Amino acid sequence: MIIDFTLSNMYSIKDEITFSFLSNKKTLDDNLKYISIENGAYNLHSFSAIYGPNASGKTNIIKALSSAIQFILFSHRLDLDQKIPLYKPFRLDEAYKSKSSQFQIEFCIENIRYNYSFVFDDTSISFEELSFYPNGRKANLFIREENNPIKYGSHFTGEKKILETLLLPNKLFLSIAANSNNTSLQKVFLFFKKNINMHVRMDSSTIPYHSTTRELKKNEDDYKSILIKILKAADLSVNDIKLIEEKDIENQLFLPKTMPDEIKKRIIEDFQNKPYIGHNVYKDGEKTDKIEYFNLQEEESTGTIKMYDLAGEVVNSLKNGTVLIIDEFNSGLHPLLSQFIIELFINPKINKQNAQLLISTHDTCILDTNKLRREQIWFSDRTHDGSTELYSLDEFDKNLIRNNDKYGKFYLDGRFGAVPATDLNKIVEIFDA
Repeated sequence: MIIDFTLSNMYSIKDEITFSFLSNKKTLDDNLKYISIENGAYNLHSFSAIYGPNASGKTNIIKALSSAIQFILFSHRLDLDQKIPLYKPFRLDEAYKSKSSQFQIEFCIENIRYNYSFVFDDTSISFEELSFYPNGRKANLFIREENNPIKYGSHFTGEKKILETLLLPNKLFLSIAANSNNTSLQKVFLFFKKNINMHVRMDSSTIPYHSTTRELKKNEDDYKSILIKILKAADLSVNDIKLIEEKDIENQLFLPKTMPDEIKKRIIEDFQNKPYIGHNVYKDGEKTDKIEYFNLQEEESTGTIKMYDLAGEVVNSLKNGTVLIIDEFNSGLHPLLSQFIIELFINPKINKQNAQLLISTHDTCILDTNKLRREQIWFSDRTHDGSTELYSLDEFDKNLIRNNDKYGKFYLDGRFGAVPATDLNKIVEIFDA
């Protein structure tokens, strides 16, 4: 699970911002899911939400995290002279256009805390460090500094010289080592590969591929049973789901001939299996045993498509204890369905594997559930120079903003900032001219 992450000079993020799942409460609520780490020394929340006006940077925060993870996973594939694709500095300040960017993340694997960070520009990694806390005390696995030999901690095992010969300025040492079968770093690398799922699609109704479909294909019976229960619990009239394979899909996709066969095969497999949703057929007002199937993409509502899409990722996260991050969570979902999904994560009787959910949203109904703590609610806002700032509700005066207040109303009233500054007078002037 994620403890916190810090970003600077990435997209609309200029100066350093930090998001955290960490709870600072000494007295915990038995009805709210907390994740205890390091034998209770720290407690993490299982859910948090980021609010803010359009163009405030909510999506950029999630995009920056997603891009950093992709760079961790694939930087070992970069060519010698290839630019670092992650480098997207803040461009509205001349001093930042060529300034280094920074990414740092603290996370937990098997109840052990890890901290990983790196600093980079468009051509090179100037700093990279991985440390962990095996006995509650910091121990370095490695530290990489520009123009200096790599410093290895006593817990780092395996060949060192061979790894250093493979290392280029634009590649992460973690990526190189883990993909060269270094066992001391593979666990960390796999955390980024398997334990963080980014759902960044704005509107799933325009995307004919769903990760839910892939999971159904791998383990249809068990997975489908859970999936249908989730959809039924969300009050969707789903009685069955089946996949129908569409032939000759490759000719319809117009894939480039130069595309590697491995990638081409993966895309074809994703798109050729079409999900169909089964609904009960009625006769004379009575339900029959017959089921009518509808093409999910062409015949179901946007809400059903969105819920199908999210349900698979929710099931995976709850079953495996992973982190699910969703951008524009409220897009295409009824507010009660949004609350339903959140309830799955904050309910300790359901979320038994310590899954976490982070969303960006505009849905203020979530704020008024009286089930969230102040430190779970975050706001992104745009500063005078167009950069993104991030802060939590817990930073406000507790005498003015109390627990269980109507946060949604306060937010829309502008008491927390992070709302659009609309001005109808500017439009009136146009029509008066």
